[in-house]
Amino acid sequence: MDLEKIGRYLFLVGLVISVIAGFVSIGTWGAVVLFIVGIVVGILNVTGSEVHSFLMSTVALMLVGTASLGIISDIPGGAVAVMIIRYFTAFVAGGALVVALKEVLTITRTK
Repeated sequence: MDLEKIGRYLFLVGLVISVIAGFVSIGTWGAVVLFIVGIVVGILNVTGSEVHSFLMSTVALMLVGTASLGIISDIPGGAVAVMIIRYFTAFVAGGALVVALKEVLTITRTK
């Protein structure tokens, strides 16, 4: 199995765990595992041409999630949605960290 397929499957695993975490508490260690899986996904899945889109999407997700969590929690079922967003954000943040670091290294190497 090639690394690209592994990265795709890990992304799906992170997404599924984030959704499950909305219903069942996975605690701090669960968030740490999601963050680490996100790092691996960022290494395996995000190529040079996707860096800008990935980082912009991650920033948008984090801003929207943070800004709207209070409002979302007030609607029926909102507590579950808030937890899904929090865990998914932890997952994607790991990928964003590694992708941003790779991009900074690439930019500084070329100058």
